[in-house]
Amino acid sequence: MKRALLLLFPLVLAAPAPAAAQDGSLARCGALSAPAAEVAHHCRRALERGGLRAEQAFAAGLNLGDALIALGRAGEAKAAFAAAAETGREAGLDRVELHLGIARAEEALGDRRAAATAFDRALALAPRSVDVRLARGAFWLRLGQGEAALEEFDAALRLDGGDADARFNRGLTLLTLGRDGAAEADFSAVIRDYPRDSGAFFHRARAREAARPEAALGDYDEAAALAPEWADPWLASARLLDRVGRREDANARYRRAFELGAKDPALLERIRALGG
Repeated sequence: MKRALLLLFPLVLAAPAPAAAQDGSLARCGALSAPAAEVAHHCRRALERGGLRAEQAFAAGLNLGDALIALGRAGEAKAAFAAAAETGREAGLDRVELHLGIARAEEALGDRRAAATAFDRALALAPRSVDVRLARGAFWLRLGQGEAALEEFDAALRLDGGDADARFNRGLTLLTLGRDGAAEADFSAVIRDYPRDSGAFFHRARAREAARPEAALGDYDEAAALAPEWADPWLASARLLDRVGRREDANARYRRAFELGAKDPALLERIRALGG
């Protein structure tokens, strides 16, 4: 099940200029499955060669910005999106992907106000877009604004009640707001549709811990079975076993979490106390 909200999108390739067609960079710029570094290289090359129509240059700029974001180069991504926006203004082009990209770049650079403004513009362009609602909700959740995030995920589910990403992320938000019962219901709905989703089992366990610790342990076990190299279910279940007084069982799980590479100062102290 997908969790990422934003992806590269294919370019408009009809009748490219001869130089672009011969070079092949324009087509590779729009390759959705290519590594981000390769996409960035070919998008930049296509733009530098020139000879593109406005809609092609606009799309290449957006793909360049998305690739640079994926590479952690937010400043360069912001510049790429700014260039695409200028091309778009001159040609009368505007797309929701542009403003979502700008929002991601601005957030990565620490300008939350500019990011929020870009998200607002994206919503104005696509008021019935589930993806825009998901992106805005994730933004507010990262900022610790749970109620604002919840509004966005609720809106996404009103648009598409079967969207598992919206339900999963609403569950995460409800956990941060201390609404464990509602969060459990959301994760249970995800599990019904995606019975091998280890993340849904893990977070449903978190929602169940206070009221139903044994059920939570069962969910942690299921998450660990579905994702054998994931340390988090082992560490979380060890802590839960400690709280319910099952110290020996907890110790075994702490050891397994340590073996899987869990990073936690308290875990390291526990392993040392156990003799390494």
